[in-house]
Amino acid sequence: MSIQTQIQDTTFQMIILDRFDSSNYAEFKNVCEKIFSNKSIQTISVDVSSLEYMDSAAMGMLMLLDEKAEAARKKVTLISVPGRVAEILKTANADKLFSINLPSGIKLDLRK
Repeated sequence: MSIQTQIQDTTFQMIILDRFDSSNYAEFKNVCEKIFSNKSIQTISVDVSSLEYMDSAAMGMLMLLDEKAEAARKKVTLISVPGRVAEILKTANADKLFSINLPSGIKLDLRK
């Protein structure tokens, strides 16, 4: 399993391990169903600190998560974003979609 989850109060934490690509779609979809079926969840925290690779399919999954979260009035934050992943997000302009917390503790929130 490449996605671990836990719920603490009103926060759903998703930890994505190693690789995040199209092979994770079914697992990611199941996790999203858990998030949106739980009305008490208000914040979705996506920890990518262990992520070594992500592709455009992974970016699409994160963007879909963000769209659904916005519609459900939930907030998505990417936490512990390593430099290589931050660069991918920046290249795709996703840094304007997500609140991003870098391992250094710096928070990027360029959303409109």
